[in-house]
Amino acid sequence: MSCFRENFWGERNAGFDVLYHNMKHGQISTKELAEFVRERAAVEDSYSKSMSKLSKMASSSSQLGTFAPMWEVFRVSSDKLALCHLELTRKLSDLIREINKYGDEQVKVHRKTKEEVTGTLEAVQSMQVSSSHMHKARESYLSRCVELERLHKEGANQKEVEKCKFLYPLLTLR
Repeated sequence: MSCFRENFWGERNAGFDVLYHNMKHGQISTKELAEFVRERAAVEDSYSKSMSKLSKMASSSSQLGTFAPMWEVFRVSSDKLALCHLELTRKLSDLIREINKYGDEQVKVHRKTKEEVTGTLEAVQSMQVSSSHMHKARESYLSRCVELERLHKEGANQKEVEKCKFLYPLLTLR
């Protein structure tokens, strides 16, 4: 069974950065969501008003003739639909208030968390820098080993081989 701790850090120790990035950009996401819900509420409100206008048109139509019962059905259904969309607009407005409240709480928690994880952030960044330096040093070491092997294969004189070993002391350990 795999554990979170074994899979979290991932390649280049980026797990903490991902979490911190998501927390940091959560405020932007909250604002975008609130804006979307606000636009949706505006659409629903507009639709409700349009349905109310249609209902008034249906009620002002001729009540005489064979279509009289049909006009009544259209008026009633338009009124009900308008009221449904008006209620949806109200519920979306409540949702916007809750999203904004959540966003405000998120800002407070973000500030508190940022203060608490500063040490972890610095440690992770230090570990990433050290890891990067280690990879560069390893690449440099391997290229120098290849150069020394090339000198041996080409039959370079002892002076050049010693010079190479002097310049790259770790190679003498091989």
